[in-house]
Amino acid sequence: MKRFLLLSLLLLILVPTLDASATGQTDFAPNQLVIKVKPLLGDINLIHALYGTDNHVPLYNRIDTFLVDVPAFLNMEVDVVRLAATISADPMVAYAEPNYTNSMPYDGSTDRIYGWGGNDSAPMRQQHVATDIANAHAYSRGDGVIVAVLDTGVDFYHPEFDGVLDVMSYDFVDNDLLPQDVANGRDDDADGLIDEAFGHGTHVAGVIRQVAPESLIMALRVLDSDGRGENFDVANAISYAMYNGASVINLSLGSHHDSALLRDVIEEATSLGVVVVAAAGNLNSDTPQYPAAYSCAIGVAAVGDSDVKSSFSSYGDWVDIAAPGEQIYSTFPDGSYAWWSGTSMATPLIAGQAALLLELDFYMSVAEIGEQIASSSIDLNPLNPEFTNQLGAGRMAITESLKLLQSSGATPKSLHNGCTYAE
Repeated sequence: MKRFLLLSLLLLILVPTLDASATGQTDFAPNQLVIKVKPLLGDINLIHALYGTDNHVPLYNRIDTFLVDVPAFLNMEVDVVRLAATISADPMVAYAEPNYTNSMPYDGSTDRIYGWGGNDSAPMRQQHVATDIANAHAYSRGDGVIVAVLDTGVDFYHPEFDGVLDVMSYDFVDNDLLPQDVANGRDDDADGLIDEAFGHGTHVAGVIRQVAPESLIMALRVLDSDGRGENFDVANAISYAMYNGASVINLSLGSHHDSALLRDVIEEATSLGVVVVAAAGNLNSDTPQYPAAYSCAIGVAAVGDSDVKSSFSSYGDWVDIAAPGEQIYSTFPDGSYAWWSGTSMATPLIAGQAALLLELDFYMSVAEIGEQIASSSIDLNPLNPEFTNQLGAGRMAITESLKLLQSSGATPKSLHNGCTYAE
C-alpha cells in the first residue's frame, strides 16, 4: 500500500528531464529540498520512505532541519516545487521548500562594475564617508567584535587583512578552511560575463575594515565567483557564525524568494543577540528582497553623496536604513583597491557601525542597536519626496550614533518593530 501511494505521488510531480543548457539557470537546485521536521513528531527517515527523498545533511548545530536529495524517477525529474508543497502539508513537517539560489545584488546595467584603483589605498581616506568614519574612531574602533561576512570570500593575502581575519573563517562552497576570493575564468551562466562577482567579498570586507578597523572579520564563502550560492549554504553559514562568536553578520546578497529557512535562522540569530544586516538590492523597485525584508534583519538601501536615493537602489516600507552606496573605494584581490557601487557596499557600513556600538556596550540587544542607528540617522524625506518613508529611518550617521549612546539620549525610533526576537 505504501509503495502504491509513493508511486501515485511521484506520477503527480514528475516532469520530463530537460537539458540545463536549454532551460538556463534556475533559481533553485533542481534535485534538492530543505525540510524542517517538527519536534517529537518528525522523523526524516520516515519522510524519505513516504516521499521518495534520499540522504540528508543537517543544518549546522540543528537536529531538525535538513538538506535532502530528490532523485529522478524512471528518468523523469521530480517537480521539487510541487513536492515541497506536498511535504509541507504533512503534520510531521514544519516546512519544506526548494533550495533557493541567492546572489549578490545585480542591477542589470554595466555601470555597476567596479573601477580599479591599483595599489593606492589613499582614496579610502578621502572618500565622502571617510570623515564620519574618522570622527567615529575617537569613540570606538570595534575592538574585539567579530563580524561575519557571508559572500564570495576574502583575499586572505591582502595587506589590509593582515591579522584581522578570524580563525573560524570557512568556505561553504568548496568545504574547506580557506574561503579565498578566487576567479574561475569561466562564464558559468552564458551571459557573456566572466567572474562578474570576483572581488565582491573582498570589497565588502574592506568596507567593514574601514569602519571598524579593530574588529575581526569571519570570512564565510557562500557565493561563487559569479555571485551565486544556495540557501542552505547561506543558512549553514549564518548558524555557524552565530555559534562561533560572530556578533554581527553581513549579507550583501539576496533573493526574491521568501524563504522559511532563512527567516528561521535569522530569527534564531537575532534571539541570541546577533545583528544581521542585509542589502536591499539594486532593482530600483519596492518589491521586497530577502533576507533584507525580514523584520529581524536590518535592510539597507543606498544613497549618493547628496543623500538622494541611488538610481539602482531598491526601496519600500520594508527597508530599515540607508547608507552611502555609490563609488565606494575599498579593498580588491591581489593587494589592490577598487571603486564599486551598490547596496552591497552600503550594507557593510551599517555592519561596521553595529560593531562600533558593540565595543562601547557589548551587552546591547539587537533592538537597542537598531534604536541607536535609527535615532541618530538623517531624515531623507525632504530630499527624496518620491520615496517618502521608503528609505527606512534615514541615512546612517555613525559618529552621532556613538555620541547618542554615550550621552544616554532618547531613542524614539526603532528598526525592529515587527521582530519579536529582537527584544
